[in-house]
Amino acid sequence: MPPPPTFPQAIRHTRRIISDPDQFGDAVSGMKLRVEFQRRQVRPSQVEQFQTPEWALDFGEAQVKTSVRGVVPGGWASLCLVRGPGGSTWNGQSGETGTLCCVPPGEELDGRTEPGFEWMTLALPPSAWAQCRALAGLAERALHRYTACPLPARDFARIERQVRATYGALQTASGDPESTLSAQDAGRSLAMHLATLAGELAGKITPPRDSLRNRTRLARRAQAWMREHLAEPWRVPDVCLALSVSRRELEYAFRTTFDQSPREFVHSLRLNAIRRVLLRADPGASILRIALDYGMNHPSRFAADYRALFGESPSETLRA
Repeated sequence: MPPPPTFPQAIRHTRRIISDPDQFGDAVSGMKLRVEFQRRQVRPSQVEQFQTPEWALDFGEAQVKTSVRGVVPGGWASLCLVRGPGGSTWNGQSGETGTLCCVPPGEELDGRTEPGFEWMTLALPPSAWAQCRALAGLAERALHRYTACPLPARDFARIERQVRATYGALQTASGDPESTLSAQDAGRSLAMHLATLAGELAGKITPPRDSLRNRTRLARRAQAWMREHLAEPWRVPDVCLALSVSRRELEYAFRTTFDQSPREFVHSLRLNAIRRVLLRADPGASILRIALDYGMNHPSRFAADYRALFGESPSETLRA
């Protein structure tokens, strides 16, 4: 008796509009992101995701200036193709249109995006990542940290055509076995091509200067300290003293990583934190008390800055 037929697993497809920082939290499959708005969103952002046990593809656009923090889980790898006109910086390295960013398993990621940033990310499980490394001829310790690979114009144009064709196949998969299998094959082919290409290009990339990596590490340490002491009344010199660095070193680190001064960064950090509290608070909660708890000592200026960043007053957020 012949074995029963096997059917391809369905592709999980979701699409959503993003209007709040925390809604970016799972905008990249396999990663948990911490996103803070640095400027007011010019129009709603969006993300569309296609997920299978073998790979996941995310297509998104961010119409807002943000700072981003994330970590790739152990075993999995993440590749990002920067597509739109909006600029970005990741671990201190430029991520302009046509850049293929490789984030290996367990790597930490810190960066920022500008309005108009568009991306396609690819998440690969351990088995697929190992295959791609082998196809690219990578040594065991190669590609063990974040690497940005600017693509030649011809390669980027060719990949863009493949990306659009794959997106079309995924969009038209109607759930029947034939179209689902075709879409899965298209997604798998794109995944293997991009991952192998990233491995090949990474072997030719000159590693970033130690000074650049050190600035990223310092920005990461400072950001962690700021979050831990967010409700305390401290100033930027206190951060420098706590981390044993000069003010100039800290300034360079934040400009390189987040395109903001430390003072600007912590101000937006506090505003984002207050928004998270207001969204969870009871309608009768004291906005002034919450603002003071997060170091906002000038109520009128706080309200104006909050509206400028989020497009609504704190009381409107509280009532939402």
